[in-house]
Amino acid sequence: MSVLQNHQPETPLQKAYWGFWKGFNDYTRLDVAFSRQFKVHPYPAIRSYQDYSIGYPFHIVAGINFQRFEIRVGVYFGNLVAYDSCHDWQRHWIESRLNRHLTWTRHHTKGSAYAFYSANFNKNGNWVNAYRVMITNMLKMKEAFTADVKL
Repeated sequence: MSVLQNHQPETPLQKAYWGFWKGFNDYTRLDVAFSRQFKVHPYPAIRSYQDYSIGYPFHIVAGINFQRFEIRVGVYFGNLVAYDSCHDWQRHWIESRLNRHLTWTRHHTKGSAYAFYSANFNKNGNWVNAYRVMITNMLKMKEAFTADVKL
C-alpha cells in the first residue's frame, strides 16, 4: 500500500516506515545502477516492505524491521512451479552466486527466499547505511535470479 497524495500515515510506525521509504525512493533516484535495473516507486510505502517486479514470476522485496535493526532482501515467487524449480534444482547455484544462504519458505500458493542483514539504523534516521545495504543486495539478488535461472 503506497501513500497517495491525499492519504497520510496514521500511526507512529506507519510514519516511520513512510519516512524510511520516502528517503529510500529519493536516494535510489540518484543511484544510476539501481535506476537502470529497477523502477523507483512514485509513493513511499507505509508498511515494512516495498516490492519491485523483475519479470514474471519474480519480485524483489526489500524490507526493514526497526526493532531488530534488520534488513531483509528477497525474492517473492508468484507461483509454486517457479519456487519449486528454484528451490529443488537451482538453490545451490543461486546461493553460490549470492555467496549467502537464503531462508526459503513455501506457502500454499506462493513462496519466497530471503537473506537477512544487520544495519545500524533506527526509526529516527541515520538510514543511508541501510539504503546502501538494500541497494547492493537487491542488485545482487536480481542478477542471481534472472541470470540463467531456468523455469
